[in-house]
This record gives sequence, C-alpha cells and structure tokens, in this order.
Amino acid sequence: MQNKTLIFSIALNGYQWLYRDCISSQRAYAKHYGYEYRVICRPYFTSMGVECCWLKLTVMLEALKAGYNTVLFVDADAYIKTSAYQLESLLRPNKYLYLAKSYSGRFNSGVILVKNHYKIQQWLVDVISARHLSVLPEHDVGWGENGHIIEHTQNCQFVCTLNRRWNNTYDIHLSDYIRHFSFGPLRQNFFLNLSHKLLGRGTRILTILQEYAQTLYLLNDHQDPLIKLTKSALHTTDFFSKTDDT
Repeated sequence: MQNKTLIFSIALNGYQWLYRDCISSQRAYAKHYGYEYRVICRPYFTSMGVECCWLKLTVMLEALKAGYNTVLFVDADAYIKTSAYQLESLLRPNKYLYLAKSYSGRFNSGVILVKNHYKIQQWLVDVISARHLSVLPEHDVGWGENGHIIEHTQNCQFVCTLNRRWNNTYDIHLSDYIRHFSFGPLRQNFFLNLSHKLLGRGTRILTILQEYAQTLYLLNDHQDPLIKLTKSALHTTDFFSKTDDT
C-alpha cells in the first residue's frame, strides 16, 4: 500500500445523488493532497435505514487493520473547501482520535479523523460492541452512533478536539474548511429539506416491507445486519483496491 492516508464517506439510500456536489469536493480534496478516497454508495438500499451510520465505525476499523496510518471519515453532506490544510497538520503526539464539537458543546461524528494505534482500534471495538446498549441521557442524540461516541470519549486521554472550522454544523458566517449541512441554519434550502424528508420516509417504508418479506418467506438468515452490511459495502466498493473509486 503506497499511500497511507484514506478519506472515505458513506452515501446510501439516495444520499449519493442528493449530495453529489459534497462528494465531489471530498474527492477533489483527497486528490489535491494525494490521499486515497472511497465513497460507499452500494448497496443502494439498506434496511438498516438511518442506523447504517454505524457503518462508518466498522469500515474505519477495517481500514486501520489494513494498515492505513491516517483515516478521515466525512459525512456525505459535508463539503470540503479548497482552503483546507493537509490532515498531517492536525496530528498531535499521543492523540489518535480527532473530533470537533457542535453547537451543543458535544462532539459531532460527521467528521472523524483517526491516527492508527492499538488504542484507537480497541476504542472502535468497544464502541461498536456497545451499540445495543443505552447511553446516558446527557450523551444521547436520539439515534445512531453519535451518542455512543460522545459517551466513550468521556475521560478519553487520546482524543483531541478539532477547531470547529473542520466540522462546521451551524455557523453560516464561519470561515470554515468543512461545511457540514447536517441540520439547522446551514440547511435552509427548501428542496434539500424536502428531499431529506422524502428519503427518510421512503427508507422507513422500504425497511418495513423488506422485514415483512423476510419474515413471510423465511429469508432472515439471523446474521448481524451491521456485519452483513460492512462485508457487502467493502466488497461492492472494492474498498482496499489501489484505484480511486469513481
């Protein structure tokens, strides 16, 4: 493996089309600095719905195991500007996990930078293993993996807080490097909000139909859906090939 830095994103259930401009900006940033870039957009539909966000952690763990020194995950709805510096400028001694905080003062997992070390690999294993457990109310965000990440970074000695310019989720006036259109004032576009609602409802309906079909025709193989999705995503994306995903 010649290049030891990987940037990847996940865009399933229609988000690969909705945020194609953001994905293009991520690819351009990676190309500018010579990083590898992958975007997982298959399978096109997953019955995990919004909970497929856990895929970022399992894929990140696999990337570290594969030997990448530095891995950056960026949500599909995050636009990387050409003014963004190299990732190496962010790295600090004995720090292996880098996150920025949102308006709530808690870490936002839409941008995650990690430096390979056995401690961060074990941390990822611990978070993934705890995904079926509830988190404390003060860490809960309602769904997904973000609450678990907040909880597992409490008293974590190797986490480093990034300047919010690297994951701007709310300040329209900030001179940022990564503008994350996750919610709030940065996502005031009517078409964008409507598309989110339609995709969300469509995903829920398709999930219910698929689960019903599996029950009716006894197609449920009882395999952990996250592990199954991870294997499928890595295979269909040819994730660890040396040629950029296009």
